[in-house]
Amino acid sequence: MALNSNCSNKNNINSTKVVGDLGDIQITESSDCEDDHNNKIQKVSRSNKSTIPANLLQNTVPVFGTVTVSNSDNVQIGNNTYFNGPVTIKQVIHNKSGVDNAAYSSTEDEIDPNSHHLHNGKFAGTLIKKEQILLWHKITFSAVCFTVIGSIVAIVIVLQHKSEQQKKTNPQTDFKTSESHSDPLLIAPDHLRIVSRTDWLAQPVEKPLNKLDQPVPWVIIMHTATETCLTQSQCVLRVRLIQSFHIESRGWYDIGYNFLVGGDGSIYYGRGWDYEGAHTKGYNKYSIGIAFIGTFNNDPPSKQQLEACQKIIKRGVQLRKLVKDYKLFAHRQLMSTLSPGDELFNIIKKWPNFVSNVTDLDSLIPN
Repeated sequence: MALNSNCSNKNNINSTKVVGDLGDIQITESSDCEDDHNNKIQKVSRSNKSTIPANLLQNTVPVFGTVTVSNSDNVQIGNNTYFNGPVTIKQVIHNKSGVDNAAYSSTEDEIDPNSHHLHNGKFAGTLIKKEQILLWHKITFSAVCFTVIGSIVAIVIVLQHKSEQQKKTNPQTDFKTSESHSDPLLIAPDHLRIVSRTDWLAQPVEKPLNKLDQPVPWVIIMHTATETCLTQSQCVLRVRLIQSFHIESRGWYDIGYNFLVGGDGSIYYGRGWDYEGAHTKGYNKYSIGIAFIGTFNNDPPSKQQLEACQKIIKRGVQLRKLVKDYKLFAHRQLMSTLSPGDELFNIIKKWPNFVSNVTDLDSLIPN
């Protein structure tokens, strides 16, 4: 902006021309150049139109020193600042003196400067209440947990005390109970496991078998001359194969043995106590044939297998299926065979009622 001043004593008129971005402004003063205290008359003319909205212009007539601007718009004294893009102008009122923007509409927060503090105060109060509620919940939960844990511990201590008292008062009963429940397959009072025909999936007998006259006087020990078995599943397979061989190959009505002893220490029920077997020709009608599952020419049977055989013989005497003074034979003593194997034969020779001298069998045959 350029400012040119001309003073003429002839007409006592002082004129000023303003050249700038907003157009040329001609200001004339009708006063004496020598007297600055006289009245001033200004005439301002503008050649350019304003681009600022009318609602943003102040209605009051601005006064700058001794210069008064009237009948003009878009007058700017000082630097201009231009913004490209959306602009948000927010009025912040300070206690200091200044000029307000008449075109800005105040918000509720600015009208009430204490509302922001009130909002913060309410939020802080809500947080304090939540913290108090959470603290109360924690205390309640901890108390409940301690109560439940204490009750459980008390119940356990009482039960242990009662069990200890029962053990002290009845030690024998506790021993028998634990011993009887140690094996789920025990079905006999002398701890002998007997696997029924149903359990080892025996084939049904198509024709009726001959019955034995009881009590039976003889017991004959033999082996099956097959692979041994150590678990019930293996022994069940062996017994089923033996039955199939006796029925299909030998043409017998059922498995030939009265009982079989497995390597798992169980007795597998064959023809049983009441029916005549098919194991030792000529001596079946007055004997019980007990076969050890396996081949014992070189290896002896297991201890539990031997004990199971002795238990089934003892049980036969108790049930009066065998005579008390029964006679014990090895299969090889009555037939031309290696059964029951050298190892097993050497063991049963030491058992009670074993007959070592078989030179005169006719005298041993019962009437």
